[in-house]
Amino acid sequence: MEALLVVMGVLLATMIVVAIGDRIGLPWPVLLTLVAAATMVLPGIPELKIPPELILPIFIPPLLWALARRTSWGQIKEQRATLLSLSVLLVFATTGAVAGVSMWLLPSLGLAGAIILGAALAPPDPVAVDAVAEPAGVPRRLTSTLQSEGLFNDAASIVAFHVALGALTAGEDLSFQTGIEEFLYSAVVATVLGLVIGFCAAKLTDWMHSTVARNALSWVIPFVTYVVAEELHASGVIAIVIAAVEMNSRVSVNAEDRLTGHAFWETVEMLFTGVAFGLIGLSVRDAVNEVGSELWHAVFVGVVLSLVLIVVRFAWMWLYCKWNIHKRRKNVAPLRLQEVLLLTWAGMRGLVTLALVLSIPMDVVPLHHELTVIALVVLLITMVLPGLTLPWLMRQLSLERGPDAHGDIARAALSKRAHDAAVEVLHRHAEELPVGTVASFQAWLSREIGVEHVDVLDDERFDELRRHVAGIRAEALTAAQQELLDARQERGIDPAIVDEVLHTVDRMIVASRRH
Repeated sequence: MEALLVVMGVLLATMIVVAIGDRIGLPWPVLLTLVAAATMVLPGIPELKIPPELILPIFIPPLLWALARRTSWGQIKEQRATLLSLSVLLVFATTGAVAGVSMWLLPSLGLAGAIILGAALAPPDPVAVDAVAEPAGVPRRLTSTLQSEGLFNDAASIVAFHVALGALTAGEDLSFQTGIEEFLYSAVVATVLGLVIGFCAAKLTDWMHSTVARNALSWVIPFVTYVVAEELHASGVIAIVIAAVEMNSRVSVNAEDRLTGHAFWETVEMLFTGVAFGLIGLSVRDAVNEVGSELWHAVFVGVVLSLVLIVVRFAWMWLYCKWNIHKRRKNVAPLRLQEVLLLTWAGMRGLVTLALVLSIPMDVVPLHHELTVIALVVLLITMVLPGLTLPWLMRQLSLERGPDAHGDIARAALSKRAHDAAVEVLHRHAEELPVGTVASFQAWLSREIGVEHVDVLDDERFDELRRHVAGIRAEALTAAQQELLDARQERGIDPAIVDEVLHTVDRMIVASRRH
């Protein structure tokens, strides 16, 4: 009963923190981190330990699925260089740099232990970045790069983490050849598994008629995918991302399913992140109590490693910027020094870092409690500070003045495509409709979707329109919906902006059906 009370308290605290963040304009992951850190000094909170082997399987699948379902194959193809450079190579480079400094500061760790710590600290948290970037007004092109980076960087870090941990547990020397072979095997098997599960899940979803059952299936699939992948010694992270993208690219769901699914996964993401931070925060408190006299040394190491993370990320982003300019690439980031600075500062560590450190068995890696304190310090420096200062940095760098910084041009183009697809249906039925109905419908559609039109449709004319063309109106809106779904799979199209316009059309369809 005590554990249940703690979980309920964490859920309640999460909702309060999110509400406070909305009120004062601060990103809720930052506030959750501060609340988790505050649990270390609050008396009377009962101890609640999570078995290390359950931390990743419980928290990673739903949070990663919530992120991956927002992307598309078109965006992955468009951002493939970003995925290779930032999601894989940068993670390995960061792991190596942190491991080298860790061996100097903590000699008793050894090579394998240092790589374990480096792999845990290497990946930025995509959930935190996504929650912080939007309130700060980060341009869509930069946000898209950060989201693409977050799709697979956890996979690279977790593979490196498990290779080093496996060598340490078995008492063997760490083999980089073995590590590379395991990474390739893990990635290939996970990709195939994700494609198969995503395809089957889409077909099963299409077979179901109940919206509740469809949402429930989307909740179960991430856990199934992760567990099966781990049983095959493949990357559960890669399998989840591939399955999510494959399923969402093939499934045929209606407007109601998309609207309810969006609300469902927004809620899941918020609550799971809150519970994860809360429960992991309690575990960190125990580590702080156990570390004793070495506390301040662990804090010092955490500060130094945070600086290493920032410096390595800046150097890599600067080189990547030079490469983008040399290749004359567009619709990617970074393309100038201001963007390098922002992408460096937005490399926030979060849930995966703490989860990996806490999943280390206590009897395998020395300095276990010190590593937990180090991870918390890194979290405070690389998440809290950027989360609080990112809006200020945005103003100083003037990034909002860049081309289509907030996706307004892309949003308008997509709205125009949806509008034109619907109007084309109307013109095909023009002879069946009363005089002036096509113009009236076009005016209503323009107003609702946000496309400029000279005509203005009042409520009385819309009521007349509704009586005459209910079926044709539904066909036109369906055409607009399909145009957006097709656009979502195209390269160079940001699926997040498509989803915004599609959300409007879906609401129009649902409202039309109710009337």
